[in-house]
Amino acid sequence: MEKEILEIPFKAALCFEKNKGLILPEKVPYIGMGASYNAALVLKYLGVKIYPELASEYFAYQQQIKQFDQAVLISQSGETTDVVRCADCFSRVVAIVNDADSPLAKHQNTQKVIDIWAGTEHFSSSKTYINTLLTLYLGHGIDAEKAVESITKRFDFFQELGNFLGKKVFKQLNRKTLTGLYILGSGPNIGTAHQAALVLAETTRLPFVGMSLAQFDNGMKEASPRAIVISLAPSKGKLAERSRRVLDLIEESGAVVYELVEDELEEKFSPISLILPFYFMANYIARKMNISEPFVVGQKINRTEDNVPINSEDYNNYLDSLNF
Repeated sequence: MEKEILEIPFKAALCFEKNKGLILPEKVPYIGMGASYNAALVLKYLGVKIYPELASEYFAYQQQIKQFDQAVLISQSGETTDVVRCADCFSRVVAIVNDADSPLAKHQNTQKVIDIWAGTEHFSSSKTYINTLLTLYLGHGIDAEKAVESITKRFDFFQELGNFLGKKVFKQLNRKTLTGLYILGSGPNIGTAHQAALVLAETTRLPFVGMSLAQFDNGMKEASPRAIVISLAPSKGKLAERSRRVLDLIEESGAVVYELVEDELEEKFSPISLILPFYFMANYIARKMNISEPFVVGQKINRTEDNVPINSEDYNNYLDSLNF
């Protein structure tokens, strides 16, 4: 995993150069699962006019509405079953993938294939997530070149920070009374919080949960005593003040609180940088827990099973047979 993480600066720069001038559609669904969905969520809270959707729920509950003819489908492998099925729901598909020869890229409804140029990835989505973010930024006219330069320049710092957090959290894991592991974000970093929790859970097999700080404040803070809370806080403004008040409150209640603030890049670019320490943190904890094999419960992606059809019409019949 560490080897793949260390490739991020080079692969990010490659993706940026290869996808310059890209134009992606607005006011259409951006459909994915896991890291792919989290990346789209970042763009939504940057104010970009897109509609992030979970592929599984869109296919099961919304495909009959026929509200859109076009969609952007995101699958880093290009094989994620729920995403590929959604290609049958639209007459025109833009596919964002890390494999231009994948089933999603080759689907009959796919009119445009965008390669994220991340290279092979066997562990949790790290460089593929960063490159998906960069592709979405570029496709909506957000020039992230300074962000790419910044993470390259500060990459050793992010590694040190991630190892520091990993050491602190691993020490707290020995507390038998630990009640929760939360990653909190605001605005575009809600997507970052979800992505950080996803990678940490996949890698360490511990139940990390990502959510917005405001959502945590509206009820979940009652579970904060004896919990570990890591907040991705805005650097300034009223949201930063609110974040500080909430964190002070839950720290007083007995939570162990860590706060990460991006003070070099604008907030709109902070999702590109603030995710990096969590990759190193996950790797650190996994090493300390002697976890060497990823994805023991299932596989990295939900590939199509032999007995579950990928064609949408056949799949609906399959659901009917299960009394879905």
